[in-house]
Amino acid sequence: MYLDMRLRQPSQRFFSVLIGLLITTPLLATQPPVNDGSVILRMCKGADKVKALSVMCHSYLNGYIDGAHHYSKSKVAFCLEVGDKEKAPAALVAWIGANQAALKQPAGGVLQQALTASFPCKGNK
Repeated sequence: MYLDMRLRQPSQRFFSVLIGLLITTPLLATQPPVNDGSVILRMCKGADKVKALSVMCHSYLNGYIDGAHHYSKSKVAFCLEVGDKEKAPAALVAWIGANQAALKQPAGGVLQQALTASFPCKGNK
């Protein structure tokens, strides 16, 4: 009986580890959903009419702009003058409307392209 228990323990450990891996592997393999251009369009399209959408759009933009300036290492692709942050939602909607492929691209890339095209730095015009 003692020998029988010792033989079972490794197989029980193996199955416990196997079950643990089977349960956690899908969790490790999944990535969080990535927002795309369609999300930006939906948020910013109604920003002038719906207060909640305005807050969402401006918050998303402000976070992106702050991050882009922080990590750009002094080489920013877009420059916002005084009052441009208020114009940015309409500029994004117009740019995405003219570039339909952007609807399925990651939001970060869409914002970078749209802001660069809409608000170029004076030396980059």
